[in-house]
This record gives sequence, structure tokens and C-alpha cells, in this order.
Amino acid sequence: MKGATNTASSVFQRDLDLLQNMASEGIVVAIPAALHFCQKWRQPVPDWLLPAATDLLCSLLRGDGPKRRGRAAGHVARLRQDNIDYTRWSTVVWQREAQQDLREQVEAIRSRKENVPNEIREDRERLLAWLGSTLDRAFECSTMILEGTTAYGSPEAIKRSYFKVEAHKAKCKGSLRYMLLDPELLRALGVKWEPFVRPGRKLEPLYNLSL
Repeated sequence: MKGATNTASSVFQRDLDLLQNMASEGIVVAIPAALHFCQKWRQPVPDWLLPAATDLLCSLLRGDGPKRRGRAAGHVARLRQDNIDYTRWSTVVWQREAQQDLREQVEAIRSRKENVPNEIREDRERLLAWLGSTLDRAFECSTMILEGTTAYGSPEAIKRSYFKVEAHKAKCKGSLRYMLLDPELLRALGVKWEPFVRPGRKLEPLYNLSL
């Protein structure tokens, strides 16, 4: 029992350390995220968090904040755009992995001509033709998959988000901005998180989707 308690404590500490690193990199939403974490899991407030929260509250009361315009001008707006960019990036990554996996599946099926039902062979071949093999095609497929979600965008918009995340992830510290925060906190901040869905659409083969 004691070992389980120590393991839980180390997990809590790891998460709080990560939030501290985010706050130190200027990711302001990490401060309310850390407060929410401590409240939810009944953890003691770490030494760094109380002064950081006090400074943030004083700043908000003074009316301080980003002055530039644009969708990422405010801290919450930036978080919302980061979530959109990351969802687009992860969808493209998913498509690239699917392209590779499907090529391998089709190659295996083609090498076993007598042992694979025709309907399975046809389905895999059609899906491979739809997915293609290029990064540009992955952008197009991602646009179709994300239709109806807040992360939806044209293939060009998907491309911009993809390379933006790639650039930030290339910097060790830059990738902290894409850490997934507690969905409860996101809802409290007015940031909508969505899985890969097409609302109101019945399940259907991907190769039936089109731009």
C-alpha cells in the first residue's frame, strides 16, 4: 500500500513539475491548470504556484494582457489556436501512419492471392487509392476527416498548422504549449476539445469522403 502511495505521489509531482515548466516558458494557462490540478487531486500547493497565481491575478485586475490583435492575441485564444493546430497536426500524422500501414497490408494481401476474400482485397485497394502516399494527400484527407469540427480547415490551413507544430516540436521547450490540459479546465476556459468526428454523419468508409 505504501508503494502505491509513493507511486501516486511521484506521478502527481511529475505533472506539477511539467506545469511549472510550462509556466516558466510563459504559458500562462499553466498557472490555473496547476491550481485546478491541486484542487482536483487534493494536492498541496507547491511553493512556486502561490506567487505565480498572485502575480497573474494582479495582472488581470490591472487589465494587463496582450495588446496585439488576432486570434492568438489572448492567452485563452492562443490555447484555443494551439489546440486546433495540434489536432490538425495529429490528424496528418495519423494519415501518414495509415498510408504506410495500408501499403504494407496491401502488399501482404497481394502476396496471398488465394487466401484473402475479394471484398477485403477490394476494400483495402480502394482505401489505399484514396489515402495515397504523399504528405499533400495527407493534408487533403485531414481536411475531409476534420469536417464539422473546430479544427476544420482547407488543405492549405492544415499544412500551415502542421508545419507550425513541427517547428515548435523541433525546439524541446516549444512543444510544451501543446500539452493536453484537463478537459474540465478546458471547458471552464471555454476551449472545446473534440475527437476526430464528423457530427451528424453515419459511419462510412473513408474512401467515400471527398473535398
